[in-house]
Amino acid sequence: MKNIITKTLLISLIFMLMSCSGMRQTENTFYTHAESFRILGFPIPEDDQAAARALVPAGAKITTVNSTPADWKSFWGFIGNLFSFHITEVSGTK
Repeated sequence: MKNIITKTLLISLIFMLMSCSGMRQTENTFYTHAESFRILGFPIPEDDQAAARALVPAGAKITTVNSTPADWKSFWGFIGNLFSFHITEVSGTK
């Protein structure tokens, strides 16, 4: 039993550390992304939607936002909030 708990905690820690964010840009366009791991609705290490929007260049025009459902009312949002990776992508022009 102790071995199963240790393995579960280790695997959970690895998943939590895999979350990241970043940005690609050219002279006229940009693309930001952020990922987080959710357990019971709590984002680890931070909310992916806020992290992706924080990377948007000042004065840029956002044209597309794609995000994993993060609500408790839809089926996929509920399942995703229990135990899942969440991804947000924001793109547009500068």
